[in-house]
Amino acid sequence: MTFTSILKPDGSVAYGIATAVLVYAVYDRCLPNAAVIHATPSRDASIDTSRKKAAWTSAGILSAITLLTKDTNVFILGAVVMFALDMHARHANASDPDTGQLDTYPQGYGKQLRVVS
Repeated sequence: MTFTSILKPDGSVAYGIATAVLVYAVYDRCLPNAAVIHATPSRDASIDTSRKKAAWTSAGILSAITLLTKDTNVFILGAVVMFALDMHARHANASDPDTGQLDTYPQGYGKQLRVVS
């Protein structure tokens, strides 16, 4: 099944950019800025919940606009921005504020104490 776009090529790009801006706005409103996420303890549950909420909301908006316009460029531009913002939020939430490095311990386990002799 193929979709026939209802948009002209220049309209396709404009709608794609507008969808990408809308996805950015959802992430901007649902999550704190990156500095705050980096300053909180790693793997914070409330930040992860907010990130998931932003991802699902963005996916719903992206799906609705793509189905209405029947244009793959709208989907591609919106999905790339959504993926980039989601990975950025995941990375910030996984970094340890003390060291700035990513935590390697599994979720649910505490940090391993190292004995320095």
